[in-house]
Amino acid sequence: MGTVFAGGPSHTVLAVLGYGMLLFVVYTFGTLFELAVTRGVCFLYVIGYFLAFVVVLAIRRVGRFGTGAAVFLPYAVLGVFFEYEMEVVASPVLVAWWAAVIWSLNGPLAGLSADLANRFLPRTVRQGLRPTLVGIVAVSAYFLLTLGTLAFLYNDPAPGLAHFLNGIYLTLPWLLVAAGFGGYTAYTMSTRAGGG
Repeated sequence: MGTVFAGGPSHTVLAVLGYGMLLFVVYTFGTLFELAVTRGVCFLYVIGYFLAFVVVLAIRRVGRFGTGAAVFLPYAVLGVFFEYEMEVVASPVLVAWWAAVIWSLNGPLAGLSADLANRFLPRTVRQGLRPTLVGIVAVSAYFLLTLGTLAFLYNDPAPGLAHFLNGIYLTLPWLLVAAGFGGYTAYTMSTRAGGG
């Protein structure tokens, strides 16, 4: 993997913040799309492509370990306050206040899984396949972390799990394929920009 982003630490921070804000926009539009259009299907299935695309592109362009985790930080930091206010204070459905913090860690942990996959996948994996797999790993990790959070951090997990797993036999394969395409699209864009 070649790094197409060259600059000092301050440029790296700005780049990571830029990708983080892009990911924030992806989550925002995914949530709005779920509320207005799908209603019966969790927004994660809608944003899988875009989530993988942003995370893999950031990893490839910035080229530093930890980028995948860092791009989730703007959403996670802001999200913990909203999650606490909505599901601990306004409508106490979480088991405790710390559950809001765990919710917010799902993104950075999924990003870290992408960092680890990018670092530890064998170098013999074809160049185009590597970012495809990194995208699938990131989104799969996010899926599993969300599933665990819904199953164990709510007083009554049934409604959230039912919504999240609605049509899983169709939505999960779609999510994984979309994540792979998102990772591959990031690869082609970074390669055309000189990333190799």
